[in-house]
Amino acid sequence: MSTDSQLPKGLKTHLNYFISQGVRVLQAPNIIPFLPPSRQDANQSAVVQEVFISQDTLFRYSLDSERAIPHLIGFYEDPFCHPAATFPHLPFITRSASLVLELRDGLHGFNGTVHGGLTCAIMDEAMGSLLALNDNLNREAKAKGIIPLNTEQFSAAVTARMDVKYRKPIPTPQIVVVTASLDRIEGRKIYMHVVVKDQNAQECVSCDGMFMSIPSGKL
Repeated sequence: MSTDSQLPKGLKTHLNYFISQGVRVLQAPNIIPFLPPSRQDANQSAVVQEVFISQDTLFRYSLDSERAIPHLIGFYEDPFCHPAATFPHLPFITRSASLVLELRDGLHGFNGTVHGGLTCAIMDEAMGSLLALNDNLNREAKAKGIIPLNTEQFSAAVTARMDVKYRKPIPTPQIVVVTASLDRIEGRKIYMHVVVKDQNAQECVSCDGMFMSIPSGKL
């Protein structure tokens, strides 16, 4: 994990909060924390500000409150930590990434538990975060000469299908871990599997999702 002094302020705040709440995986060797695009600082650059005007407003504004999802962070295993690492699923560099979210009572549907539609939203967010993370890692790997410069680049992709299985309700307040993993790529179709686990590491909801890549200039 990056040293505390190297982390951006917002990331450090959420990281320290979750560590104080006992989320031990964030301190494991070779684990790298990150903020998903929906919780990144919109003042980073003019380009980022322009994108953020119309993107990710649900998680950036509506759900970023004390009674909704006040704390959210992502993590993944460093794909470059092994000298002999290979990347058989390019343009993906890492096949899996997780989000840690604190869910509070403003998200209720029935009887003190998280609304099922909101659960779908956080799984969709996890899949989108995995794609955005791999876009960044792909660029980093090219810049460092780890993969060839002519390796396929990521193109924009949108949710096309989600097959959700609800196994148990999620009471609040509670910290959950949502893990999205690449299953396979078939042409423009990107298949992923997502699992939501509660604070006792019990599986509550799962999803088989498919994103569709959009050709450049079509979105």
